[in-house]
Amino acid sequence: MEREDFEINNIKFLVKLGWKGTEIIQALQNVYGDHAPKKTCIFKWIERFRDGREAVEDDEGCGRPTTSKTLENVDALRSLVEEDRRLTVYQIAQIMIILVGSAHSILHADLGLGKLSARWAPKTLQPDQLNLRSELITEILTKIEANEDNFFSRIITCDETWVYQYDPETTQQSKYWLPRRSFSSIKFKRGLSTR
Repeated sequence: MEREDFEINNIKFLVKLGWKGTEIIQALQNVYGDHAPKKTCIFKWIERFRDGREAVEDDEGCGRPTTSKTLENVDALRSLVEEDRRLTVYQIAQIMIILVGSAHSILHADLGLGKLSARWAPKTLQPDQLNLRSELITEILTKIEANEDNFFSRIITCDETWVYQYDPETTQQSKYWLPRRSFSSIKFKRGLSTR
């Protein structure tokens, strides 16, 4: 038994004998000296024992107990997100029948997930297009190394302009849940759609 338990038991004993608070404090200071509990703490314990309590621990907190952050809910939310990583926190909360804040807390604190958008790439190239670009770059580099006259003045460059009728998926729609500090996927812009 620890020294604090002895002090608590002594206080409980003296309260049952009918001692006054100041007498109990004086007795504890005589026995324990500088190591005696503070007066405010002793008065709090005396009050609890006079109210008929047997322990000095606090009661359970008032209000509704937290039932959302159970292991079952964490596992169910993990499997839900693994099935569809594009669900929003609001949708998850509705499916799981829990608060949005609880769903958010489980996703971030317990599962360590964050929502990332796919990175945009200008367009996707076919394998034959990639090979052609590689051959052209190799040819240009050999001409630069050969130091041909006026080579750079013969190169014409321009910007490409892509015009789309619609964007089939917004950035918000492309977000999905991934572990923190992971890389997002690449999302290619689509070609023109027919009207």
